[in-house]
Amino acid sequence: MHASALSKHYLELARKPVNDSNFAGDDIRYSSEFELLETELAKAGALHQTTGIDWQKVREGSEMLLASLSKDLRAAAWLTWSLFQRESFAGLQAGLSVLQYLCSNHWAELHPRKPRTRAAAINWLLPRLEQTFSEDVPIGEQLPLFRGLAEQLHALEQCLSGHLGENAPLLLPLCRQLDGMVKRASQGQPQPGTVGAAIAQVKQVASQVFAPGSPIENDKEALKALRNLQEQARPLTAWWLKQRTSDLRPLRLARTLLWLSIDSLPEHNNEQVTALRGVPADKLAIYRERFAQGQYADLLVDLENSTARAPFWLDGQRLAWECLQELDAEQAMREVEIQLALFLQRLPRLEELCFHDGTPFADAETRAWISGQVMPHVQPATAARPEEPPAAGSIQASWELALQEALPLLRKEGLKPAVQQLKQGLAHARGGRERFFWQLSLARLCYQAKKYELAKTQLEALDQQLEASGLGSWEPDLALEVLRLLHSCCELLPQNHAVRESKDEIYRRLCHLDLEVVLD
Repeated sequence: MHASALSKHYLELARKPVNDSNFAGDDIRYSSEFELLETELAKAGALHQTTGIDWQKVREGSEMLLASLSKDLRAAAWLTWSLFQRESFAGLQAGLSVLQYLCSNHWAELHPRKPRTRAAAINWLLPRLEQTFSEDVPIGEQLPLFRGLAEQLHALEQCLSGHLGENAPLLLPLCRQLDGMVKRASQGQPQPGTVGAAIAQVKQVASQVFAPGSPIENDKEALKALRNLQEQARPLTAWWLKQRTSDLRPLRLARTLLWLSIDSLPEHNNEQVTALRGVPADKLAIYRERFAQGQYADLLVDLENSTARAPFWLDGQRLAWECLQELDAEQAMREVEIQLALFLQRLPRLEELCFHDGTPFADAETRAWISGQVMPHVQPATAARPEEPPAAGSIQASWELALQEALPLLRKEGLKPAVQQLKQGLAHARGGRERFFWQLSLARLCYQAKKYELAKTQLEALDQQLEASGLGSWEPDLALEVLRLLHSCCELLPQNHAVRESKDEIYRRLCHLDLEVVLD
């Protein structure tokens, strides 16, 4: 089991008797010290409370209770969670060591005496632990620590089941979840570094960032100061990401510092080729393999490290976004989109450039993502992709809502269940117009699933419907949406003569319908 100074300190606290004649001390449920902690913890649910819980206060108060007044499971549970709040997973390990030791070695002496109240103390902690061990916690760099946590949870679960039987808290599902996370992170991973080293690095950076520096006198010193900030921020953003990959702060800080000083396109020749070097091909292959294996959280940490040194690697931005998408981190996805949109707005046509070997900054899939997900954030409402007006009395059309609901199902269970869900709405469509929009939603779903040939076939059928009925001239926005999706499919498909011919024809029609759309 991973041992740390923190765990040793709190294990000694658990082992030390309250006094020589009474290991567990007295029941202090109605003492002023206990009630003070209850009052502090109650802030989380107080309607008019303006300040958050002071977890350092909870930590110190719980530690004092356990050391000098009472070996109380409620105080031990509070201590465990406060340690996590203050020291992250190393703190959680220390807190669990206290709970495990007390339950395994002094069950008969502990307070409170009633089994139901003891179970309630652990049940207070359980939902907080379940939320903590979510899939967006990258554990690849902290495997010894998380293996230790898994061992502790199993030991605690077995102990509580033995003492409480059917009334024991349901820790087993959490144990299995953590086992699965550790197993996935262990497959093909290099030997992890130590969490302590990361903490020390962050503390060192913090001392540098907040230390007063000499005044900046010229542009050269300003540039040097910016580069220092970039270097100092990297371990901090890495630390934040290792705690929670859906945290917006590291995504925002890293991109702000990365792109802050870039105000012009890199030098390039007439073929759009620059002298810049991209990410090595073997590293890209490893990234794709890890994505396919579902190692989204750990992969994101490594991707952020790579993109922090490659400001023009736009494929890396998309891959990071796709990791966040798989983790259902919608706010973090929006953060990546918005930061990239602001950068590309300053540097029009950046995505058309290439690295020194001809590899594009943004491949066809990334360009489609930029067009559909990124740039709408900085385009005027009139230039954004037109949406179908909502049905009367509703906020959004039923086919749009159904598509939004189908996308999470697509990510979790695959295309077939998502298509089946959408087809239920199609079966209840009233009239040809509604049926058309449901079919368009199915095509968009296939596009999101990267089934571009399938999406192309459906879109071509819809395009023919518009042409044959003459509706394209009555609803040009709808015709534009179909053609833009169709053109994007052609860009993303393997290129041959037929695909290129189809793409060129669609491009000519787009130019005819709306030249501005083609210039976006």
